[in-house]
Amino acid sequence: METLRLPDSELSEMKQFYLEEYERTEKKLQHIKNVLTRLGVTEQDLFTGIPQMQADLAGKTRTGQGQPAARKSPGTSTVRKSKKTGRKSKWELLIMKRMRQIDRPVTYDELTDEIMTFSKLPESKRKSTKQAVVNVIFRLRNRDQKLDTFSIGTREKYIALKSWFEKPGEIKKEYAAKIERPEPAKKRRTAKSGPRKKKA
Repeated sequence: METLRLPDSELSEMKQFYLEEYERTEKKLQHIKNVLTRLGVTEQDLFTGIPQMQADLAGKTRTGQGQPAARKSPGTSTVRKSKKTGRKSKWELLIMKRMRQIDRPVTYDELTDEIMTFSKLPESKRKSTKQAVVNVIFRLRNRDQKLDTFSIGTREKYIALKSWFEKPGEIKKEYAAKIERPEPAKKRRTAKSGPRKKKA
């Protein structure tokens, strides 16, 4: 299998995203196994496969060994457990809030500065904050489709809300005008050296 060749920033985003997906899937699978074990499903049953288990279960039901599922009485309602808002959701909400307040495309470094200033984080947290910003932007782009990135002919990528785009990859003129472009570094003038004198 060929290795994907991507820019370092996107490669870091994708690695983090799929590592989180792998961890989430692994935990879910372990939870399912635990529940099946409590329901009397053995490792042999899992090895045999679901079709065979369904056939065995159908046979037990016909012979009266299986018990039908209990019906819900009228008026009873299922109580849904509310999901707790995790740390990731707070990051996503914070980034979306700051992007709307700033109301202009920003680079990853600029957004990191905004988040650190807004949250009053110390300079020692810059590296971890930027990594968190990169990871959250990746999720908001690929999973939620709320943000997107683009470039203006340089390596630097700008982050913008989806509604700020004329079409994919093309930012609206009013938002393009708001981009704060870094000033080009002034070339240092070096004095021309005269002809070297020959040593006697």
